[in-house]
Amino acid sequence: MRMWEALINRQDGFVNFNPQTHAALAATRLAVIGAGGNGTVLDLLVRAGFVKFVIVDPDSLEPTNLNRMPFYPEQAGTPKVECWKKHLLTLNPECEVRAHHRGVTRHDAGWLEKELADVRIVFLGTTDPAANLVVGRVAARLGIRMIVGPASSGSAVVSTFTHDNDLTLEKVGRFETENMALEEIDFRTISSRHFSAVAFPGRGRNYRPEVWEGMRDGTHPARSCGIFVRLANAVMAFEGVKNAIALHGLPLEGTRVVAIPEVQIFDPRTGCAYRYNVVTKKIGIPNWLTGSVTWGDAGV
Repeated sequence: MRMWEALINRQDGFVNFNPQTHAALAATRLAVIGAGGNGTVLDLLVRAGFVKFVIVDPDSLEPTNLNRMPFYPEQAGTPKVECWKKHLLTLNPECEVRAHHRGVTRHDAGWLEKELADVRIVFLGTTDPAANLVVGRVAARLGIRMIVGPASSGSAVVSTFTHDNDLTLEKVGRFETENMALEEIDFRTISSRHFSAVAFPGRGRNYRPEVWEGMRDGTHPARSCGIFVRLANAVMAFEGVKNAIALHGLPLEGTRVVAIPEVQIFDPRTGCAYRYNVVTKKIGIPNWLTGSVTWGDAGV
């Protein structure tokens, strides 16, 4: 039995997991930009049956990364992309992995467009506003679906930019940069707006007050707890599966791709799950049995 067949064997039979959808996953090339907390979605993606990957990250593994990444202390100092490449190929030697030990700056749009030319889905996993803006702009220009899920949120907060409704990261974040060349943008001025774009209702309760305030004003680094990161990773991975199925024209049974302006949120502290519309600022409460969503003002 091929390793790919072994990996997908036990999930076959779940709704939306069948030979046709597994073939769609294997045929879909993914890009993960940022191989830290959000990048840990790679572990779930390869185990779900994806085999074609592009990974971009400038950092090397640090001991503090091990609370959420499936690596080992002796790998500290190794570029994260190399750790991931080894991990993916160990799990499935048939994987195709293009690993780039580099960041994404305002000068990298041209390189990124070429690198993503054969990619269908991008997972955005950096905390750098400049990198996120560049990746978002390139994905929109190429019509590549982009899955987002801020791993530092302390909850599962996930959605997809499908780029078929004229909504981009820059528009949703109200950066006011859509008509500006990348060389003209002062990325320091959009940092607070970038943070606000992912500050869903209730997020501030996930941190001690002084940490929350520091994260908001940029004086405190983002938090990343493996417990919460894995929640986000799981939701992101399933959205990746759903997007791949939809991109291949196959039906989705009992579910749908959650697309911007709608974001799905699960708070593990209270057990509450809800939707949030980042444009209207409305809260949606889903019905477990019917799947319908009742919308109201935030705070209701």
